[in-house]
Amino acid sequence: MQWILTALLRNKNFILYLFLLSIGLLFSSYRSSYHNTVLNQFTLGVSGTLNAPVHSARSYFLLQENNRKLMVQNLQLKEELIRYQATKKIDSSPKKDTLSTSLKYRLTPAKIIKNSYNNIRNILLIDKGKMDSLTADMGVVNANGIIGIINQVSTHYASVVSILHVDLKVNAKFKNSGVFGSLGWNGNDPNRMQLTDISVINPVQVGDTIVTGGMSAYFPEELPIGRVIKKEKTEDGGYYALEVELFNNMTDLQEIYVIENTHREELLTLEQNSK
Repeated sequence: MQWILTALLRNKNFILYLFLLSIGLLFSSYRSSYHNTVLNQFTLGVSGTLNAPVHSARSYFLLQENNRKLMVQNLQLKEELIRYQATKKIDSSPKKDTLSTSLKYRLTPAKIIKNSYNNIRNILLIDKGKMDSLTADMGVVNANGIIGIINQVSTHYASVVSILHVDLKVNAKFKNSGVFGSLGWNGNDPNRMQLTDISVINPVQVGDTIVTGGMSAYFPEELPIGRVIKKEKTEDGGYYALEVELFNNMTDLQEIYVIENTHREELLTLEQNSK
């Protein structure tokens, strides 16, 4: 307490000057519109200068929470889209299958913590694992398309076989015609994949949209993949060799979703029994 009094006494003249200056400015602002405007502008400038860093810091600390909320909203929208596509497919089918009608998908948001795209067999790492109910063979997607399939799972993490893996083949089809083929990667351009097993009797145009075929337990039907940018005939002339440009930028992946087919085991059991 003593040091406060000592400081006040030592600077009493300066403090008195500031006090009188404040009173003078206050009275001037009341009597003169010019002084009032100048004072308001000065106050506004000081207030803005002081509050801008505070606002920036607050926004920075809230960024993670805002991103989490956006992920939750996107998750809900993605699930609704998948359910809508499945319902539309079932309703348009003349023969509704009981298993297909009850087919459901559950999505889990996650982040990619390691992205590989320079090898011919690329593997990604995500920040979710067994503790989040993830298992092997679940599909991985984002808002722009498919990314890969979970390979191995630890307690808190999982590895994902990227679609940029020369040994991975994905069932795909033309969105408009419904013609099916096999989508793979030749190990070259990370933005392009190759669609094969498309007979030349099918109408194929550059610019056609390619989506998931739905003939696997990994991905729901009609998730976006890319568009045809090049078509050629194979050497035997019976099939097309198609180049597909991906909607996804596989070199810049962050927020993703893991898709769980809750009826996957039932589907696999039926497939095994039917062989």
